[in-house]
Amino acid sequence: MYGRTDDESRRSLLMLETQRDPAHRHNESGRSRAAVYASRRRLRAAVALSGVLLLAAGLTGCAGGGTGVAPTASPSAAVPASEGGDAGAKAQELFTANKCISCHGVDLAGRVGPSTNLQKIGATQTKEQIAEQIRNGGGGMPAYKSKLSEDEVNQLADWLSSKK
Repeated sequence: MYGRTDDESRRSLLMLETQRDPAHRHNESGRSRAAVYASRRRLRAAVALSGVLLLAAGLTGCAGGGTGVAPTASPSAAVPASEGGDAGAKAQELFTANKCISCHGVDLAGRVGPSTNLQKIGATQTKEQIAEQIRNGGGGMPAYKSKLSEDEVNQLADWLSSKK
């Protein structure tokens, strides 16, 4: 073509073809559009994955298996006192021993959102509803029917239903 060698002609045609192909056009940074789009896809995937991992970490924190935050006081003083006497003290010990404080907090104010606040749970739920929640879990809370006896579930439900 016009006094060019075959190699020069091929290179010219190749340059023209790559300039027409949108995937081979380069932006200001010198990267092709395909490379820019690929890095954006990787970034979106990384952000989505980190969101899923954070959500999973938050939910497993309520599963009762984590260590949570250890109370600085003795177990009976860690949770607000109740009017139940010995039964209330036993319920407080159960509450602390089963790591309920990792989600519900030392003062029952909740640590993982508003639904974990138990300070006035007795005003909105009956003893039976509370016992059912302890047994079967739900809404991020693990079930305790295999970890607690029916008597222990009832002690916790009595104690929590007195929180009004």
